[in-house]
Amino acid sequence: MSILGRSVSAKPAKRSGAAEVAAFIADGETENSLRMLVQEQVMTFTVIRRGSVRDAISYLGTAAPPRVLIVDVSSSRLPLADIDELANACEPGVIVIVIGQQNDIGLFRDLMHLGISDYLVKPVTTELLRRSISVALGGQSGGAVRQRTGKIIAVTGARGGVGTSTVMTNVGWLLANKIGRKVALVDLDLQCGSISLMLGLKKQAGMMEALKNAHRIDNVFLDRTLVHHGERLSVLSAEEPLGDDTRYEPQSLDKVIRDLEQRFHYVMFDVPRRPDPIYQHLLSQAQIRVVVANPTVASVRDVMRIMKMAGRDDIGQRLVLVLSHTVPPSQADISRRDFEKAVGRRADHEIPFTRHAMFADNAGKLLAQRRCPATDQLMRITDDLMGKRVVQRSLIARLLRR
Repeated sequence: MSILGRSVSAKPAKRSGAAEVAAFIADGETENSLRMLVQEQVMTFTVIRRGSVRDAISYLGTAAPPRVLIVDVSSSRLPLADIDELANACEPGVIVIVIGQQNDIGLFRDLMHLGISDYLVKPVTTELLRRSISVALGGQSGGAVRQRTGKIIAVTGARGGVGTSTVMTNVGWLLANKIGRKVALVDLDLQCGSISLMLGLKKQAGMMEALKNAHRIDNVFLDRTLVHHGERLSVLSAEEPLGDDTRYEPQSLDKVIRDLEQRFHYVMFDVPRRPDPIYQHLLSQAQIRVVVANPTVASVRDVMRIMKMAGRDDIGQRLVLVLSHTVPPSQADISRRDFEKAVGRRADHEIPFTRHAMFADNAGKLLAQRRCPATDQLMRITDDLMGKRVVQRSLIARLLRR
């Protein structure tokens, strides 16, 4: 018998040894409903265990990612935080179904915003599970299937020369080489970008042409244009002549985002500080907007303008403010306290001045590969982008429950 009415030629699991469906359920009634469905549909390649989001995360750390992951948040005091933590452990492309007890439209919308495919409220019947899994696996028409995709991060500077590209390149390298995530760095300074230069890579031709002709962007284009730095870090960049017209439509960038987020855990854009539609469009699309500033009055003014344009933080979208010291301290600098008071919020991170950064590019060695206080701060930024702060709040909540 075919699984949920699908033919046996349906798309196989992503990797050899991967379960088609893996479920972590908190109660016996829901577990029995799922086991009845598995037996009825002869679903031989499934994993069903008692557990929570934490157990699902542990499973993903040792097993090949399933096509469909079902998690139970009934016992979670912070379900959104737990699902956000799960998202950082999930491979892009995994379809996530969440089961819970709260019949709350606000929670449903927030979970969908985080990229889940469906939210089922208990009691969950066999028929309800059948429909949800069938849609997830493409067995029935239910609209577009929502898959877990990579996180989009836009990095921009309040002013030029504040270290925006340095921060992005080093954090991307740390995500790939210290955390083990698949990372794509996209340099949108199409004429004078420095990310490939920092990594010692040659730029491939074709990015500008594709951005002006969005229909040409596909997996073949990405395979040809992406330049790889090791196994997990890839770069998309260009070096167009200074006299060329490098304008393109925001819709072309959307196509790049959609294709890259299906392949990478993190897609980071180095966004040049220009008041054009591309700049505003990308800041509105990114889940995380990283703004890098130096401790000057001019930076204070421009940070406030960027924050006003970006809008307030929301579920699945937030702004991270980084105070960067790229030159030795001078009398023109203002204190961190005065900076924060002026912009009306705290800086999330502060990178101290280090002479290593001045020579890192020429030496062919990234700042993240050195040992210094600035590297420690870059690692903290990396943890923050992964949601480690959310993890800490979630951990505290679990301890309070005991």
